[in-house]
Amino acid sequence: MKTPRSRPSRRVRAEQAFALAECARVCTGYLAGLTAEEDAADRPPPSGGPGTARTALVAALGELLGTAPPPRRETVGAELFDTLLRAGDRAVETGGERELLLAVELADTGVALRAKSRAAWRLRAHALDALGRSAGAAEAYERTLALGSTHPETPVLLAAAREKRECLAAAVELFPADTGGPGDAGDTGDTADPGREPAGGAGGAGGEPGAAPAAGRAFAAVVGAEAVPAVVREAFTAYVGEQVGRYGAGDARVRELAGLYGTYSRLLDQGRMADPLLGGARPVGVADFRGLVAGKTACVVVGPDRFEDAGDYELVVRCDDFRGGERADVHAVADPDCDSWHRPAGVRLLFADPGETWREAVRRAVPGAQDGLGDASLRRPLADPALLGDGGWGPGTSAAFTVLRLLDHLDVSPRLDVHGAGRLRPEERRWIASRAKDRTKTRTALR
Repeated sequence: MKTPRSRPSRRVRAEQAFALAECARVCTGYLAGLTAEEDAADRPPPSGGPGTARTALVAALGELLGTAPPPRRETVGAELFDTLLRAGDRAVETGGERELLLAVELADTGVALRAKSRAAWRLRAHALDALGRSAGAAEAYERTLALGSTHPETPVLLAAAREKRECLAAAVELFPADTGGPGDAGDTGDTADPGREPAGGAGGAGGEPGAAPAAGRAFAAVVGAEAVPAVVREAFTAYVGEQVGRYGAGDARVRELAGLYGTYSRLLDQGRMADPLLGGARPVGVADFRGLVAGKTACVVVGPDRFEDAGDYELVVRCDDFRGGERADVHAVADPDCDSWHRPAGVRLLFADPGETWREAVRRAVPGAQDGLGDASLRRPLADPALLGDGGWGPGTSAAFTVLRLLDHLDVSPRLDVHGAGRLRPEERRWIASRAKDRTKTRTALR
């Protein structure tokens, strides 16, 4: 005998009806606003042109608006929900700013109807990503993964969204006096460093005394407003040109800025999949690493000696050099000259700062030697404000201490031990000792 299907509550039905009515209003408003001439603010992708894609979108919206709503006592059925998502996909494919905003509205309707729909969250992520709203896109990609998405593209797109956001934030912060970014004391002087004159003289790039760094401020403004990528890249290009003119191409910060610009442009044009640094490995971001560690007993092994107790743990972390044949579920590297790049590892994490140093070191990764490679979001977990935000440890901090702090911060392992802590620097040993729950001669437990 079948169990009768429970009917949705009156409140749920009312919320769904409101969401559908609001969606219909937005869709009809979009259709009414279409004109024969292309909106100058819309920048559709070159492939296919706006005409074909927009025609497909209009047809999809017509199908959506023509689909009958559910009976009064029923929830939204599969046919209407799938039609809604198809219209959202067509809006993303059209690519104009108005269409992408429409896609966000359609995705939000999908989430309102089915909060645990991976497809609705993925649509929201794609639309926000295309709009240049990397923070919101990353959040939506994370939600998609949390709901159990196995789509291989999702973690890659999440890593790309994070890296784009990090590139733009780092570019703004490089010259705070020229962008009004963090560290700007409020003056509009021509140099970011006290007492240092730009390469172009007191007048800056334009040669006029007291000239304001207009491109830097404009770039910071579009980044802060989360403008569409085409607008951001145009402002980024002008900002790089202005800084080259002001400080000279040989300036270390200008070189780093040019590297950030190249990375951002590559991510826009090719996506994360085309990153040659990864050597064919799967990119692993913070959320991916947390998922790998969650619920597992873990240990960090300091030093290259053979580790006899690997069978006691579900996750074994080796650091820098370790012997061949040893198990390494995670390999943490702070010394790019270590000799264990070729040794098999599940995930390899490289800790380095600044970004250019990290990119140079990642090129040492041996294709096929690891299943996953930590992306830029994991390159400096101690100093990164998005993670620990503890920047007082300096460049000499060991890989073992860094990965131990990261695991402790994530706080998803029921057991977290460190073996061989006596090999660490005195200040690192003191931090571990202050948080130890149990100790033996070779093992210190933090859980």
